[in-house]
Amino acid sequence: MTAPAAAVSLRQLLADRADARDWAGVEALSGVEILGPVPSAVGPAWRHALASLGYRITDVSELKNSTCGFAQRNGRPYFFKYVRAGAAIAELAGYLEFGAAGNRVPALLSLLRTDAGTVMVYEYLPSMGLGRGTLFDLLCRAERAGTLVPEREVEPLLDRIRANCARRTVCSESPIDAFFARRVTERLVPWYFERHRPWLDQRVVVNSVPQPVAMRDAMEGTAAFFRDLGARECMLSQGDFSETNVGRGAVFVDLSNAGHNDVRGELATAFWSLFLGGGYLFPKYHPAAYRWREAPYADAAPLCAARPDPRTATLHIDFAHRLSPARADLLSRLLEVFHDAFGPQLLGRELAPYLVMRAVGVLDLDTLEPADRAACTALVLRFWNERDDLGNVLRTLVDHGRTR
Repeated sequence: MTAPAAAVSLRQLLADRADARDWAGVEALSGVEILGPVPSAVGPAWRHALASLGYRITDVSELKNSTCGFAQRNGRPYFFKYVRAGAAIAELAGYLEFGAAGNRVPALLSLLRTDAGTVMVYEYLPSMGLGRGTLFDLLCRAERAGTLVPEREVEPLLDRIRANCARRTVCSESPIDAFFARRVTERLVPWYFERHRPWLDQRVVVNSVPQPVAMRDAMEGTAAFFRDLGARECMLSQGDFSETNVGRGAVFVDLSNAGHNDVRGELATAFWSLFLGGGYLFPKYHPAAYRWREAPYADAAPLCAARPDPRTATLHIDFAHRLSPARADLLSRLLEVFHDAFGPQLLGRELAPYLVMRAVGVLDLDTLEPADRAACTALVLRFWNERDDLGNVLRTLVDHGRTR
């Protein structure tokens, strides 16, 4: 007897209609206005598309995978993104699924198709840009003041994450796989393995403790883990948790990976962003993404020094990262939410490959300053070598912030 076919997801239905150029079908499924391409003109297609509908562009930021900015029409402000057509459909699907579950998202008003991509026009919310109201801004202000993020901002966010943790299922694939399984071939192989980086095989001592494996072992183990993930527990989530993707009042933006996502991937993404990525590495190496944000906290760099010993071909790393009280408090409470929802097994050894991938698969370590690469190295080796006790490892790393 043949098992009944699984229901086709909204994401797949939207993708199928878009592939068939059935834009009326996309509009009917989504309830979002889909406007056809405007005649070509001199200059960027997105700019002409907005202008043709009466939008006056007021600010623009060119990012790696998108162009975004602010515009006005009839005296009202709007936010827009210009992305590849496929990315727009993915974000439309994430917007519908995530928003329908009670999560607060800015209203998506229309999609403007062009020959090269799609302009997505959203309602303007102060937390999305010029009002400086994202979680990143709130953290920076608290860090400079030596305080915590106000409880009225933290608890609604944690409440939404608790509610989303309860919306769980078992999936064989999830939108967030783009940050993990697919990055083996897209980043680990071309960035590291094919270039034969000598530091991959270097012996490393971290805080006077010799590490039993080298970076190559950790990366190859991570690559092997992601070759066949299979079915795993998934939760509803925004899919790319970072301080710039959450606004005041628990508003979520950037929804291209929203949906039912790999639980360990979601936790690893949030941990890495709050611990080292969003507060230090990302603003330093991707400053364009932070041009509408508060100035990064000046004292966010980890305390890290690396000393190569040519006699033994060993790299000695002294590493400590004392989080600000604001980040330590938020991250500690976030870990508690995941622990309460999924139990201590979530912080077991299978979390290690996800943490390693976030540390080596977002920024090419060879492009970082030596001290920053050493900091990532120290963390990768700790995640990998102590993966049987990751819950204690993560809590110990976070608790350093309480004594800053």
